[in-house]
Amino acid sequence: MKSAIQNLNQVVDNVNGKVGVPILLYFLGVPGGLVILIWLFFFRGK
Repeated sequence: MKSAIQNLNQVVDNVNGKVGVPILLYFLGVPGGLVILIWLFFFRGK
């Protein structure tokens, strides 16, 4: 059970790092299409 919780925490941390910055850019006024392109090239991961 403890291992499953640790795995879930790792997934949440990874999602926050890969999605948080593009969402922040979008809220700061960067156009959505540009945010998607930036996400595809820099924040998508492996």
